[in-house]
Amino acid sequence: MRTYGALNPLGTIPLPPDTVQTVLIAGSSGQAQDWPTASGGLSTVGSANEKCHLVMFTGVSTGGAALNFMVNLISTHAAVPSSGTSVTTGTTAGSTGSNIPVNGEAIFQIPAWSTGWSVAALSSGYVMAQIWRK
Repeated sequence: MRTYGALNPLGTIPLPPDTVQTVLIAGSSGQAQDWPTASGGLSTVGSANEKCHLVMFTGVSTGGAALNFMVNLISTHAAVPSSGTSVTTGTTAGSTGSNIPVNGEAIFQIPAWSTGWSVAALSSGYVMAQIWRK
């Protein structure tokens, strides 16, 4: 079992990542993916060693600048707010989760019950998910 730091996980994450998933987002639309497993399948059903644990999302616009986007670590329901603020709840299995704003790049611990992720943005670009397992 590999270890990584809890306070600054980027400092001790093994590089390269175990899996990289990339999606193209057209403006105001979303994309979703299942988490990969060590055996090459998709989904997190299986033993703890099969599950993904950390993910770093990086967004790049089609023009090459940092892409601002929303990520949902629980479900396929990622959405961008059309005005004002948008708050959703959900920290348990079966919820639609929370849409978390990302400005270019962010790292997250993947919830144990999550089977996939989704992203959405107001403009077009690529979002790359670098995924690590313990």
